[in-house]
Amino acid sequence: MPQPLPATPDFDRYDVPARIVEAACEESGAVLRLVWSDGRRSRYHAIWLRDNAADERNLNPETREQRTDVTALPEAPRIAAAALLAGGALELRWTDGGASAFHPGWLHAHDYSTALRPDEAEIEPALWDAASLPEPPSFEGAAILEDDTVLAAWLTALCRHGIARLRNVPAQDGMVARVARRIGPLRETNFGRVFDVKVRAGPGSNAYSTLALTPHSDLPTREYQPGLQFLHCLRNAASGGEAVMVDGFRLAAAIRERDAAAFRRLTEIAWPCSNRAPDSDYRWRAPVIRLDERGRVSELRVAPFLRAPLDLPFDRVEEAYRVLRLFYRTLAEPAFQMRFDYRPGDLVAMDNRRLLHGREAYRQEGGERWLQGCYGEREELLSRLRILARRRREACTLTAV
Repeated sequence: MPQPLPATPDFDRYDVPARIVEAACEESGAVLRLVWSDGRRSRYHAIWLRDNAADERNLNPETREQRTDVTALPEAPRIAAAALLAGGALELRWTDGGASAFHPGWLHAHDYSTALRPDEAEIEPALWDAASLPEPPSFEGAAILEDDTVLAAWLTALCRHGIARLRNVPAQDGMVARVARRIGPLRETNFGRVFDVKVRAGPGSNAYSTLALTPHSDLPTREYQPGLQFLHCLRNAASGGEAVMVDGFRLAAAIRERDAAAFRRLTEIAWPCSNRAPDSDYRWRAPVIRLDERGRVSELRVAPFLRAPLDLPFDRVEEAYRVLRLFYRTLAEPAFQMRFDYRPGDLVAMDNRRLLHGREAYRQEGGERWLQGCYGEREELLSRLRILARRRREACTLTAV
C-alpha cells in the first residue's frame, strides 16, 4: 500500500506531476535545491519552508491557520538535512531540532523560483469590443441553482469577459439574490440588499428614471466599490432602453495605445465622486483608471452623473478636463459598445470594476420595465471558483480510487 503523503498548509488536493529525484542544501542550509523528474530545478529559502511547514508546531491542523507569528520563527533557520521518504514526500531536519515533511505536489505547485504561481481562479481577461463579442456569453438559467458544472462555466465566462448572462431565470421577485448567493454573500448598500430599477417618483438616482445612462460603474462614491453587480429582468414592455456595455479594460488599452501620456494622467488624477441624498452623503476621490502592482489595469471608476466639483491646484484643472474628455469621447465610440435588449428572465452578471454598463432612454407607454439588482464581491467569485475546482479534483480522486 502506498505511503500517504503529508498534510499541506491548506484544504486543497494536489496532484504530483513530477517526482523529486534530488534534494540538496545550499548556502549552509539557508536554501534548498530540488531536482524534479520533469527536469525542473527549484530553489526554496529555508525561512519560507519553515514558515509554510504543515506540522502542528506551525499550523492548526483543523483550521489550517498559523499558530505562530512570523517574529516567533528563528531569525535565520537552517536546514540540517534533506531526505526523500518512501512515498515521495520530502523531509527536512532543522539545525535547532525537529523535522518537517512536505507534500511534493504542493512544493511543485508553489515553486516561486521558476515562476510566480498564478491563482487558478484568476482567469486571464479576454479583452473584447463590439465586433469580437457582440452579445454576452449566455447560459441556461434553469440549471444554475442545482448544477455546479453550469455554475462553473458561467462564473468562468464572467471572469474572462467581465460579463455573463443567464437566460430563462424565473422572473420572480428576489430570484436575483438567490442566484447571486450561489456565488457568496450579498453586499448591502444604501440602496438595500436587493434594489428595484424602475421608474419612481422622486427617484433619488437617474437609474430610477427613463433617462439614458452613459456606461458607468456603480458606486464609485464608495471607498471600496462593489466588485460584482447582478441585474435580473422581471418585466420589460417599455419602448427603448437598450443595454449598452463596454469592456473597461479594452477601453483603457485603446487609450493607452493612442495617448500614453493621457492614459498615465487618468491613472494619477483623483476625481471626486459624490452621491448626496436627504438621508445619505457618500463621497470618494480616486483616479478613473487604477493599475495593480504589475502595471495592469485592475479597476475603473466611472460615473459621469456622480462627478463632484474638481479640487486640484489651479494649474492642473484644464489638463484634468482634457484627459477626462478624451476618456468619454473614446467611451462613446460605437466600436467599443455591446448592445442588447433585456427580456424577462434574463439575468446579467457584471464585474463592476471592469464592465461599464448603461442604457438608452426608454418610454413606458407600452408597459412597465422592471429590473431587480444586487451587489456582490470579486473575492466571493474567486472563492467559489476555487471551491468548485477543489470539488472536481476530489471527485476525480474518488473515481480513480
